[in-house]
Amino acid sequence: MLSVCHNLTVMISSLLISVVCISFNSSSSNNVYGAELGDGHNMPMVSLGDRNAMLDFNSAQLPATKNVQLNFTLIDNKTGNNIQHTTYLVTISNESQRLFTETVHSHDGHILMEFVPSTTEPYKINANFDTLSASYVADYSGPIKVTGNIFSPGNYTVSLEVTGVDFDNLFLPAPIKFEFPISVSS
Repeated sequence: MLSVCHNLTVMISSLLISVVCISFNSSSSNNVYGAELGDGHNMPMVSLGDRNAMLDFNSAQLPATKNVQLNFTLIDNKTGNNIQHTTYLVTISNESQRLFTETVHSHDGHILMEFVPSTTEPYKINANFDTLSASYVADYSGPIKVTGNIFSPGNYTVSLEVTGVDFDNLFLPAPIKFEFPISVSS
């Protein structure tokens, strides 16, 4: 009798784990695309477990320096709180080529990246490298600075893939993808 109960418990547990994994995989592999250009727009929501994850994104070109800033936070729309320990794969491309691909992480869920124009090849990242998340993390006093020839006047596509949440070294089975265009003026 004890063996039958144990086997039944194992079967039910396996079934529940399978259902949770399937529902998590299907909800986290949706591609989500932003429809608006410009500053201060929020990307559509996707499910992340019991949370409605929303990417709050702002881009700005600093006129005096021509630096470009990307400012983004993954937020739980149900609570309004940042989703902690978020890891992103950031890719920037123009019409013909990929110009930048790196992994960044934020312990508090907020990322500020500043791209400083330079002839430096390849680009240089001024940030700490976190071995647990295998990504760059900003100092508390400033943004993740990227010096190099990334942005010049033109149109670009910025792709943000959320690859991990909640812990430095916990990665999602499939990334949550956000993609949107930005325009840099002269």
